[in-house]
Amino acid sequence: MKWEKFQHQFDESWHYKMKPFIESEECDKIYEFLKKEAKRGKKIAPLSSNVFRAFKETKLTDLTAVMIGMCPYHTFKNGEPVADGLLMGCSTTGYLQPSLEQFYNAVEKDVYDGLNLRMVKDPDVSHLAKQGVLMYNASLTTEMNKAGSHSQIWEPFTKYLLENVLDTAGVPFIFLGKDAARYERYLPPFTWSFVLSHPASASYKNTEWDSEGVFKKVSSIIKQNNGIDIRWLQEQ
Repeated sequence: MKWEKFQHQFDESWHYKMKPFIESEECDKIYEFLKKEAKRGKKIAPLSSNVFRAFKETKLTDLTAVMIGMCPYHTFKNGEPVADGLLMGCSTTGYLQPSLEQFYNAVEKDVYDGLNLRMVKDPDVSHLAKQGVLMYNASLTTEMNKAGSHSQIWEPFTKYLLENVLDTAGVPFIFLGKDAARYERYLPPFTWSFVLSHPASASYKNTEWDSEGVFKKVSSIIKQNNGIDIRWLQEQ
């Protein structure tokens, strides 16, 4: 796969690190697989223009934290994929998904002690991405109505990202769900790493998602590392 064809989908800060993989045979396999599936008439989420959106919205040079889930939303609404290329983001359709609502509620409880009355539950999570929080799905694509169907094909990419790109980042990682958590083994030693259940699991059980105080902890690490206060929620 030629880097020139895809480099516009990455912020320039990622170019040097990502180019070797994009030009590798392993990446060719991913590209050929997706092309073949599309030719067979399979619907794939997110839109092809949003597959690498996490790397467009967040600059490597501004990285403050990494949040990793397993798979984009596999549902479509009015013919459009709900997934927008960012972890839990659903801005393409503009309809707030239950897992993202669970996330916002837990953050508000964790960081604001339930006192933030001006919170906006925005389907677009780019406000976090622009603060250096990489909102990443370990599987960047999925087939419609088949959650996790592309996870195996994307594993080499995520492995490369963790071992060769983010290996010196020195930022905290948050893994959402046990499927995403298996990628924790690719992190270097002494990395801040937190493993939580996925907010979607709380939605299925009709319970409140427990963030285990992780956002307050991560805020503290980011403040010490970068001197930055992360605004986890948008406000009116």
